[in-house]
Amino acid sequence: MTQTSARRIRFKGRSFPVFTLEPEAPVDGWLEGLDALLAQSPSFFARKSIVLDLAKLELEQAQISDLVKKLHERAVRVMGVSGVDPAWASDDLPPILSGCRSPAEESAEKAEDGKPNADASTAVSEAEKSASQEKLDADDKSGSDRAPPVPVAPLVIVEPVRSGQAIYHPHGDVTVVGSVASGAEIMAGGSVHIYGTLRGRVMAGAYGEKRARIFCRRLEAELISVCGVYLTADEIAANVHRQPIQAWLENETVKIARLD
Repeated sequence: MTQTSARRIRFKGRSFPVFTLEPEAPVDGWLEGLDALLAQSPSFFARKSIVLDLAKLELEQAQISDLVKKLHERAVRVMGVSGVDPAWASDDLPPILSGCRSPAEESAEKAEDGKPNADASTAVSEAEKSASQEKLDADDKSGSDRAPPVPVAPLVIVEPVRSGQAIYHPHGDVTVVGSVASGAEIMAGGSVHIYGTLRGRVMAGAYGEKRARIFCRRLEAELISVCGVYLTADEIAANVHRQPIQAWLENETVKIARLD
């Protein structure tokens, strides 16, 4: 006899962009820096899904639990922890995640996998080399018939971004034909272009793209960030405040220059 169910519960695996925090040693000093950031932007972590990446630290299970508690006291809600022993999973910790990688890390791994092994290459016979070359020549001849790769489409916003709005575009550039209000937030995998005043928070290259840049017509930002390195309003030099600027990452430091 076949058993059937009138109701079905479906389970699917999906990937979502999350905000990753990477604490550094000493943890107390890192928490002081976090407090300084929250003093400038109290709602920075509001309504965000946070993953705590502890791969760079050597913490005991009790220390991790204490760190999660301290983050919770700062209204930082940790939905998962990575970079720790999976055997430590318990009710005292958020779920322990494994296999968490940024798009930039995945691309680097694919590129590494595609490289030929030097030792194996030296063992290839002349006949195999000739056959490989013939295949490459054939591929080159047919290359003109192949469709070009589809570029990642930018996100274009034709109205101002209002306070409280959060824009996420993990796979390309974001262009705003207007201003970004205080309390608004933009997070892009690529560069961010704002044809108006930037008063809110903008994070370019948020998923590991170090070449990303921020452009705006008038800089009054609460916070800007390129590839995870940020500057708060108090850290932005007076000579670029209220000016048209571009910002980029150089030697792990966010640089800002006027667009004259």
